[in-house]
Amino acid sequence: MRLLLTTLVAALLCLGAGTASADPGLVIGDGAPAAPGTSLRAQMGCEEPATTPVTGPGVTGGPWERDADGHQPWAVFSAVTIAPDAAPGPVTVTATCGGRTLEATITVAAPDTGDKTWRIVGGAAVLLVIVATMVLLQRRHRQTAGR
Repeated sequence: MRLLLTTLVAALLCLGAGTASADPGLVIGDGAPAAPGTSLRAQMGCEEPATTPVTGPGVTGGPWERDADGHQPWAVFSAVTIAPDAAPGPVTVTATCGGRTLEATITVAAPDTGDKTWRIVGGAAVLLVIVATMVLLQRRHRQTAGR
């Protein structure tokens, strides 16, 4: 019974989880879909001084910056902003390191229409039914064991 409950909780937590693919040298965000109008942290492995910011349809990046203390001299960081009117779905973005072009895919989330709220309410209702069933079965088991 606990295994069933654990499996259902894990499945509910996975609802809405997103994925992103990227060149190992360019990483943007944490892979989850990003809402229009938000900013994400970007990192690129690049020791070359010549770089270009991240660009793509509805996506702009700031200049690349290195760690001021000189830690990880190969790593550069930037902020990437998704336009408020960006279309939902996957967006391929590029940046350059020296003469090498790096690509990553950002998933722009669809505007919130309340569907997520209903999924959460539905999931909570399912969990409530499972817990109630477990309590009733446990009471029944105690009653038959006491006879």
